[in-house]
Amino acid sequence: MIGTLSAVFFVCLVIGVPIAFALGISGALYIVYVEGLSVELLSRRIFYALNSFPLLAIPLFIIIGDLAERSGMLPRLVAWLRLLVGWSRGGRAYLNVFSSLTFAGVSGTAVADVASMGRLEIQMMRRAGYTLEFSAALTAASSIMGPIIPPSVAMVIYALAAGNISIVGLFLAGILPGLLIAASLLLLSWWQTRKGPFETLPFPPLGELARQTFQVLPLLLLPAIIIGGVTGGIFTVTESAAIGTAYVLFIGFAVTSELTLKDVYKSIVYSAEMSAVLGLLMGTGAIIAWILTRNQAAAEVTTLLSQFTQDPTVFLLATSAILFFLGMLMDATALIIALAPLLAPVALNFGVEPLHFGLVFVMTVMIGMITPPVGIILFITSAVADLKVEALSRAIVPFVIAEMIVVLLVIFFPAISTWIPRVAGF
Repeated sequence: MIGTLSAVFFVCLVIGVPIAFALGISGALYIVYVEGLSVELLSRRIFYALNSFPLLAIPLFIIIGDLAERSGMLPRLVAWLRLLVGWSRGGRAYLNVFSSLTFAGVSGTAVADVASMGRLEIQMMRRAGYTLEFSAALTAASSIMGPIIPPSVAMVIYALAAGNISIVGLFLAGILPGLLIAASLLLLSWWQTRKGPFETLPFPPLGELARQTFQVLPLLLLPAIIIGGVTGGIFTVTESAAIGTAYVLFIGFAVTSELTLKDVYKSIVYSAEMSAVLGLLMGTGAIIAWILTRNQAAAEVTTLLSQFTQDPTVFLLATSAILFFLGMLMDATALIIALAPLLAPVALNFGVEPLHFGLVFVMTVMIGMITPPVGIILFITSAVADLKVEALSRAIVPFVIAEMIVVLLVIFFPAISTWIPRVAGF
């Protein structure tokens, strides 16, 4: 059954069929011609998958990130970080990492990070004396903190695709690993600064630093409002996204006064376009998930893998390697939707905690977004930096290695991902 679905799916990909349609076609052919069921089942499965209140969080989180850029909050963030770390040797590289880390708590996506701040970050590093290749590679590598540091659109998709897992718990599981990724990038940046002189800024006057801190404070409070409200049981993930959207609108209109109704319209259209793509993927992916559940594919895969190992750590290592390889070739969202329904129950059968496995899954496929040959973040960063993809692919290798080391740490030390959710009661 899995072989038939996989064969049809990859044939569709080879001939150029979009991933969402490839999922739908393979699922439809199997249901109609192999199972002999009614074609009406397809529309019902798609409707049931999309008729979900938590799904509303996705377009709202996308809007939050886009409005934060349009309201002038991101330039204030960069200016503040420039004062905060620009005086240190390697300060521009540190600024790149810290700005992505902060924006990760707002947008929840890697694409938004590169598209919103990538050009500015690269230009600032270039003026400080860094090579274009290193500047672009660091920008691409730091962007994947967006889907790992909460709130995360990828984690919402994973939780809905896998089922029976807390979105809030998954958010909390990403905090420490996300900080470890930031630390690994800062360490690589520090190592790079040892190789030559780079421009530094004078230590800022305390009055100016205080003034800039006050200006950026509304943006810094946004992640605290979203995550604090959710973990405190004040509102759900979807409600937190709605409150975050209202908060950014208030800041854009009443505080920075840089947001216009035209900006809001453009942001809504952009979010609708992105959400439509994700919705189509989730709808067609739900067909595959239903087929796998109906045919007890998870039990079959567990039995097969148990012949080779019953060690949960070995299972995680093998799964991570497979996901990393597939991430080089496929879109991360498609991988989550297609494989999470299959692998999450298998991981549970091996005794792996759902939150632990979910985080390893999301981290690995996100690193695939910056890995050649088809990592989407590579191509976006290449266009933003006006740099050939081949040159960027070579420069990003050390960053991919560093981030995969963090994944290995999470695999071997599960408490990195499960400690905060456990303390919070998840």
